[in-house]
Amino acid sequence: MFRGRYEHQLDVKGRLALPAAFKKTLLDAGESNLVVTPHISSPCLVAYPTAEWEAFEKRIAKLPQFDPSVMMLRRLYVGGAMDCAIDRQGRVLIPQILRDHAAIQREAFWVGGMRTLEIWSKTNWETLVEHARPDVGPDVLAKLGELGL
Repeated sequence: MFRGRYEHQLDVKGRLALPAAFKKTLLDAGESNLVVTPHISSPCLVAYPTAEWEAFEKRIAKLPQFDPSVMMLRRLYVGGAMDCAIDRQGRVLIPQILRDHAAIQREAFWVGGMRTLEIWSKTNWETLVEHARPDVGPDVLAKLGELGL
């Protein structure tokens, strides 16, 4: 499980170091690769361990293939996905096209999403997530209530 938020900086080659906790989780699971794709509705990236991505693809394959929404999901989410190896130093090369989608230039956040990771530019995170915190609405609070919290 991935949880927490960690700030890191891209190096000049576009590599982003994995937080130690995330690296350990991935290595313990035998993962040496992430599948990174643009988030559909947020200016960030979603990174899947390979096994998690393959399970996701199997679920997509079971959907009606000619349904327009499924076709768009495949185009945007699957079509934008790229395999990104984790190097020996625990860094992930984020291709320029993905960095452009998330507006990642130098400072970035890795954000745990339980089974996946999100990668945010510091600016987008602060603008879209931190500034939204005071306005958390009843729908979010209701979800916490469903969990008994």
